[in-house]
Amino acid sequence: MGHSGTYKCKDCRNEFDSHEGGGFVFIEYRCVECDTIKNVNSNRTVSPKEYKAPTKKEIGICKKCGGELKDNIRPMCPKCRSRNVEVESIFINYD
Repeated sequence: MGHSGTYKCKDCRNEFDSHEGGGFVFIEYRCVECDTIKNVNSNRTVSPKEYKAPTKKEIGICKKCGGELKDNIRPMCPKCRSRNVEVESIFINYD
């Protein structure tokens, strides 16, 4: 479901290491402002009927800058802060 690898920014061509996605027991949330990551426990191994998404209280806000946390955004380029990035190579896939 998730992976770690080298990314390339399509805007400034900077290459950097990052990761995205989550696993069966956690969801990875990213701050929309500073790209800080927060993992929230979530058992996605249960059937869809039994699965309960994390609440807004469980997700919270970024502890670094107070920004909103989302689980559907790409890593941010550390050089130009663009999210227009692509995976160049994957080091590891994880569940």
